[in-house]
Amino acid sequence: MKVSTVFKPLFKITIHHNYFLNDGDEDFVDMEDDKKQAQLKTFNWDSFLKIEANHATSKLLFGHNIVVKTFPDHLVLALKVKPEDDKIPFIEFDKDEELVFELKVKDPFFWNYTNLPYSGEELLYFSNKAPLLPNPNNFKSIPKSQQKKLINSDYLFDSANKMELLKQTGIGESEAIGIIRLHMQSNNTADSLIQQNGKLKNQLPHFKIHFDNQKTIWKYIHHKGAFVIETKDVKPLTQYGFIQLDSPSDFKGPVPDMEDYKFPNPNPLHIKSIGNKLYSEIFI
Repeated sequence: MKVSTVFKPLFKITIHHNYFLNDGDEDFVDMEDDKKQAQLKTFNWDSFLKIEANHATSKLLFGHNIVVKTFPDHLVLALKVKPEDDKIPFIEFDKDEELVFELKVKDPFFWNYTNLPYSGEELLYFSNKAPLLPNPNNFKSIPKSQQKKLINSDYLFDSANKMELLKQTGIGESEAIGIIRLHMQSNNTADSLIQQNGKLKNQLPHFKIHFDNQKTIWKYIHHKGAFVIETKDVKPLTQYGFIQLDSPSDFKGPVPDMEDYKFPNPNPLHIKSIGNKLYSEIFI
């Protein structure tokens, strides 16, 4: 009798970014489902990030017959299971096994449109189990898909903690800006990838990494008219949508002959940090 090869998903990670998914000042998470689907049609996380397994994980993926399938807004890891019981991995896991992936930036302007206090000295760390580190830290588990949680400074580690995480994951010094480290068994059963008996979970573990978009003060510079004006408040940077500025109340200070000018939204290419504020410069 011919026995077919059966693969079942082990876990799923959704990757979203508000710069690409928000519509002007309308947040993606607050949209109706049909508009969300429309926004997702042009989205692909692979345009700005790269996710690569470290050496040990590459060997583990091969040894356990695990395949990585990427999609525009998520990735899924699936593994070969026993045909007589699709909850049992064909090659069973040790409880202390883990999967480690490096996060690398592909878009050189990623940090311009991403709202995170990243200086280049920190490391993003996403895991389902708290690590043992030399310095006190505020570890937060990788968000679940149903949580409306944006990635913030809680997921940034620096100094001795960063070096220890690189050591523990066998990555060392590299171009990685972050690490995804998922354990088969977490201290919290709800965060584990598999059940304590080694079987796959009845409900697929589904995590989410959702980046927020940068907000800046928009500064309009008009050389011919010899004036410089800026918005009263910070405004979000988005690839799609348009934020209309058509009232004097939008700006800090008076706007000369406002009806004679148009105020385009900025791109993320030109951002200046002055003091503790970020500015987008737009020449009109």
